[in-house]
Amino acid sequence: MPVAALVLTATLISVPASAQDSSPGVGDSLYVPGEYQIYTGDGQLATMEDIASAMNSAQVVFIGETHDDPTGHMLELFILQAAFDVAGSTRSTALSMEFFQNDVQNIVNEYLNGIITEKAFLADTRPWTRYKTDYRPSFEFARENGIPVIAANAPRRYTNRVSRLGRDSLEELDVRARQSLPPLPYGEPSKAYRDQWVHTMMSVMEQESMKCGMPIEKEPAAQSPANYAPAVAPPAGNHGNMGNILHSQVLWDASMAFRISEHLKANPDALIVHMVGSFHVARGTGTPEHLQSYRPGTDAMIIMMRAVDDVNSFEQAPSGTWGDFVIQTDVSKTLESIECARNQGLLER
Repeated sequence: MPVAALVLTATLISVPASAQDSSPGVGDSLYVPGEYQIYTGDGQLATMEDIASAMNSAQVVFIGETHDDPTGHMLELFILQAAFDVAGSTRSTALSMEFFQNDVQNIVNEYLNGIITEKAFLADTRPWTRYKTDYRPSFEFARENGIPVIAANAPRRYTNRVSRLGRDSLEELDVRARQSLPPLPYGEPSKAYRDQWVHTMMSVMEQESMKCGMPIEKEPAAQSPANYAPAVAPPAGNHGNMGNILHSQVLWDASMAFRISEHLKANPDALIVHMVGSFHVARGTGTPEHLQSYRPGTDAMIIMMRAVDDVNSFEQAPSGTWGDFVIQTDVSKTLESIECARNQGLLER
């Protein structure tokens, strides 16, 4: 592991337990980066220097991450540092993040500019649960080097509204509310994106019936009188309105792409590093597609992080390529794998 990785590992371990994810039993001592291997999109071995070289001709670098993977978060910092070095004195750099919603952009700016404390910043921006371990190193690198940070995502209250009531329900919002959204109506999902969504949701539903590779044992349903009927029908499950949920995800993509395009409009020479969950950029669909609709011809590259069993055995995409580069990381270091190992008695609690 590179020396820089060891330095970041020490930083992660020193973070207080209160900053950790709500996942039970995952302590700082186990939340450390593991091994990784970099490949080109077609599976050829590559290096961080190859990624940095490719950035010279890019305007946007999409990093598709696995959210509970410390190795991936370490590498995101490396990539941001590489982008900053590539930009040098001739280009500006920007960090764009899925993990902040656009209605807190002014608060993000206040912290970057030293107007408010970090405590006030965290209190008012609704950061992700694991912000301190996962994203703070990159955010603080940006702050220390004068790199603007784009709070790229749509406010969750509006994506939730789309999930419940459909995309057209956003038309009822007033002018002020719409300021934190992309122009309405936002774009439709491509067929490729829809296909990936269906596959993902099928996988999610299968996983919900499993735990660590084993079927979840359900309690037997309580017996009810034959003539009993609830006064109000029970709410639909998590997948009761698949179409609306798809369009809420598309709102995320459109919002992030729009914010990136707006920054490029104001800063045409910028090199933007966008950190986001892998689904939103896999195989060039999602956010990259919407960016091309807002700003045709934008030169973007995709770096996909994939947590796998064997980092040295390249796993091809089902069709096409995952991205311009693929970084395979050690799945045993993810929070989910750590919890499963503990549940199976392979790790001490």
